[in-house]
Amino acid sequence: MEECNVAVIADWDADGVVAAALLVYVQEVKGVFPEKGRQKVCLIPSGPRSISKIREAGKCWRTVVLLDIPFTQEVEETIKWMRENCNSKIFYFDHHSSTINAIHDLEEKYQVFVVVGKSPTSILLQRFLEGLNVKITPRLREFVKAVAVLEGGKHIKKQIEASEGIITLAASISKALNQTRSREAWSKYVRWISNPIPFEEVKIKIDKIIPRAGSGEPKRVEEKENLVKLGMEISKSSDKEIRKVAMDLAMSAKNLGYVKFVDARGAWSKRGTSALASAIYKIINFPVAVLVEKEEGSRLLIIRSGKGEAESILSKLYDMGIVEDKGGHRNIAVAKVKDEVTVSMLEKSLRKASFEAAKERWKRNIEE
Repeated sequence: MEECNVAVIADWDADGVVAAALLVYVQEVKGVFPEKGRQKVCLIPSGPRSISKIREAGKCWRTVVLLDIPFTQEVEETIKWMRENCNSKIFYFDHHSSTINAIHDLEEKYQVFVVVGKSPTSILLQRFLEGLNVKITPRLREFVKAVAVLEGGKHIKKQIEASEGIITLAASISKALNQTRSREAWSKYVRWISNPIPFEEVKIKIDKIIPRAGSGEPKRVEEKENLVKLGMEISKSSDKEIRKVAMDLAMSAKNLGYVKFVDARGAWSKRGTSALASAIYKIINFPVAVLVEKEEGSRLLIIRSGKGEAESILSKLYDMGIVEDKGGHRNIAVAKVKDEVTVSMLEKSLRKASFEAAKERWKRNIEE
């Protein structure tokens, strides 16, 4: 890792990329936050489960900013390590419910400066920076609007005048990074979006396989590709593959109360599980819970819905002791299924949790 005093640790998706770009701009260009004066920023993409690699590396920074990463046990352990071993000053901007619920511990136990809310992280950060009288660039503003549409859906799109092209580009960035998990690409996207000069071409080195004539071994060569074009191509290819698998899996959906259960183990072990769950949901048009098994053997449950059921159902499964390390949003929630939980136990618990979540929703509707 490069040497710097300020580290930004942000999620891989568009919200994390744009929030990180805001931080790079306000620190490296404006010299306003999180430290006074222009400081080089170390950029680190991470999720709530892989954040432990940071403390394993033993690297310390004077100031750390966490962006768009739901609070989990791994996140707490990393924050604790940073405070005890590095005495880092920590800022935390996020919109996930697990982080919102942990605000007291974060502030009291670890002296973390926390800004949370229901809006996407990039919007929370933009509002905070506006409170510091920071004027962001038109490019950053357009990407923040695009994230708002991507995170908020069609009803937000009607309220915000966002560029269709930027929305498409932001979505392709999320999909491409989700597939490749390229730290270089992530950092380049962040710096490209944060750049105050007009849009310019940015390239990234990739390996390409060139077949040889006859029976010769294919040749691997390093070429430079336009980062934006590459992201769009990866996104298009990924969408096509996910739609095909989703169509097959949707046919196997099992009714469990007010959610349909899809066991995708063996059918999908790649990245992009949330995109797969969303694709199945769009086909079924009903709350869906998708079980996948990752290459390392862990099982993830992704719940996708349209009216906030996902977060409610997953919270109930967490309270039942079925899942751990839960995260996500109202309509797409993710958690790790505990090792001792069988598929039969999971199905019974899903049925019960979905009924309880539906009952609560009906009660709220009656009261309103």
